[in-house]
Order: sequence, then C-alpha cells, then structure tokens
Amino acid sequence: MIRGNRASLSVYSDTKTTVEISALLGIKPDHWGDKGDPTPAGRAGRNFAQERLTYQRTYWSITESSDNQYSNDQTGFSALRALVVRLKSRAHALGELRQGGETVLWWSGDSDSTQGGFVLEADLIRDLGRLGCSVYGTAYLSEVEAEGTVSDDPAEDDR
Repeated sequence: MIRGNRASLSVYSDTKTTVEISALLGIKPDHWGDKGDPTPAGRAGRNFAQERLTYQRTYWSITESSDNQYSNDQTGFSALRALVVRLKSRAHALGELRQGGETVLWWSGDSDSTQGGFVLEADLIRDLGRLGCSVYGTAYLSEVEAEGTVSDDPAEDDR
C-alpha cells in the first residue's frame, strides 16, 4: 500500500515568464526559474554542461505532499487529488500555457511493501482528463526481508 505520496504541477514555457505564469494561474510557485536564470546546480557552482547550469526554458512548479501512514486514504493518490482540486478551476489557463510550452503532473508514492498497490478512482481520472496534463508516476517499493522486516542496508542485498 502507498503510505506517502507527492504530486507536482510543472510548467515549462518558451514564451512566458514565471511572473506571467503565476498571474495566469493565480498561484505562487514553490520552485521557479526564468529562461537564462541559473539552476540550483548553476547557483551551487557545479561542474555540469552549460545547459544544466541555466534554465533552457522557463520553469514553474507547485507541489502537494501527503503522508498516508496514519490516514484512511487507501488510494495512494491523496496528494494528486489535493493538487487536482487546487487546479480544477484553472484548466483553461493550463490549456493556454500549453501554447508555447507544456504542463506536466508528476506523482510519486512510497509503498510499505514490495508491491506498489494504488487505486485511481473514476472521478480523479475524469478530473485529470479535464486538466489536460500528462501524468508521470513512480511507485517506490520497500525491500522486505524473508522475516517480514524492512532492510535499509544495501549490503544485505548481496546475501
């Protein structure tokens, strides 16, 4: 079962600035950078290729997180649902942002077992479709030993 999950909306634009994206959506971003601005790697002075040191396109992102460990959510998508609720009334603006850019929803969930079980409920699928964003997802699985306990020691994988 998915116990914790995160979901983000990322906007990548060739034509708009972060200020214009924020105004269009009516939301302040959690992470952002205009085309030509230094990326976090660029600000840290990392020795990467030039295209990794500055934003090649405007980048704007918001994130929702959820720790389902103590909740009744059995779907594994509580953060994605919260993000979709936040964006529901902004579907038209997201469509405008795809003119000269792209909008992507990212989801990741942490499983408490070697299976990443989750449920995509019909209303969530419908609302995702209305937003018109591609959705990329990853389920992170736990490594469970034969005794049923979780191992955090990678050296134990060599047994």
